[in-house]
Amino acid sequence: MLKIHFLLRQPKRKGRKAIYATVRYQCQTAILYPNLCVHSNDWVSKPGISKPKDMPENSDLKDNIYDYEKLIRDTHIELQKLTPGVKVPAELLKKAVYAKKLTAEVSVAVKVVKDKPVLITDFFQTMIDETRKGKRVGKDGKAITEGSIKVYETTKKHFEDFQQKRKYYLTGINQKLIDDFSDYLNLELKMSLNGSGKNMKAFKTMMNYARQKKMISADLLQDSKVTVTKESVDNIYLTEQEIDEMMLLNDFESPLYEVVRDLFVIGCKTGLRFGNYSQLEKAFIDNDFIQTNQVKVYDRVIIPIHPIVQSIFEKYRDGLPKCPPNQVFNRYIKEIAKKIPSLNKDFEKIVTRSRKPVTFKCKKFLMVQSHSARRSFCTNEYLNGTPTITIRAISGHKTEAAFMEYIKADSLQHALLMKDLWAKRISKGKDEKAA
Repeated sequence: MLKIHFLLRQPKRKGRKAIYATVRYQCQTAILYPNLCVHSNDWVSKPGISKPKDMPENSDLKDNIYDYEKLIRDTHIELQKLTPGVKVPAELLKKAVYAKKLTAEVSVAVKVVKDKPVLITDFFQTMIDETRKGKRVGKDGKAITEGSIKVYETTKKHFEDFQQKRKYYLTGINQKLIDDFSDYLNLELKMSLNGSGKNMKAFKTMMNYARQKKMISADLLQDSKVTVTKESVDNIYLTEQEIDEMMLLNDFESPLYEVVRDLFVIGCKTGLRFGNYSQLEKAFIDNDFIQTNQVKVYDRVIIPIHPIVQSIFEKYRDGLPKCPPNQVFNRYIKEIAKKIPSLNKDFEKIVTRSRKPVTFKCKKFLMVQSHSARRSFCTNEYLNGTPTITIRAISGHKTEAAFMEYIKADSLQHALLMKDLWAKRISKGKDEKAA
């Protein structure tokens, strides 16, 4: 029986490393190189464990390793049938595997050369069209959201601008092209780290889809490193006191301001996304609960109706008023937040732009937007001791790590704890002096 293990060359050194396979059977060992490589940070190298890390970026690598292992086993079975009763020499197995893999690679390469070259932007459009028609779906088998499709369209437009001097084809994708496009986004367009990361993720999605349709080889995809950057940002949330102060406001320039305020507060007390709380209907309300499907993740949620939310529902007995578009909503909610003293203060934020940290200051109310409502719900419930599993059931966060990064409450909670400790020390000191 074959024992096959995939290992990393020089695993203790950082950087991209070649992967090799050891095949042991009948007191023999064959060392084979499948022409695969991976960055050492994306590989687990521990005593008794050597494998790609469980992360989305390694999905194609895992498939390639699985295919190569299957190739080795199938080849060994074929050689055994050709030489019954004779031990298959390790060197013969090695040559046979290499020959079959080379034949397969040549077949793919010949097919790509024979086919008419396809522009990257044209294939991007094909992916967008097939996604919108439902021909391309997510890993869970569900339709991909319109929001994701719009990101694809934006990335395609950026790549069109990037390639004005020269047209690039799928067959021309290499590490230099990937790096040049990343430089264009970061240095010429001066995007934030998250902005460029979102576009590079869409570019990688396009490459993956091209591989699935056999427009590019799996080896090309594996040998190319698309860096998807992401950084935590200091997005604000409204405290429960600030939400209460917002509810007390009654001097509005027009009735629409009050509608925006009421819908925003509903979001603060339900954790719903803007796409949900802006379109709540009577049909979603059942006694003391809101029952609806979360946009984006399509999960069914049941949310208890907070007393403040109930008072808003009672105000609009014929149903909640129509919500303005998100862009208008964000403009109005900033003007409303400006009336709250604690939000009319300076706020400092650090963002990586052009690959350099940039600090800018603005009034805190300018950071308030429709999504701040959902963040406020999650953060306030967390600080009040609601179990994270309960909050996540409503917010839709799949892991606690993603949830904790989202609410940014870790440092805040420690700061509040330190403040309480100081208060207790001061109180204790006063009591000792009095005694």
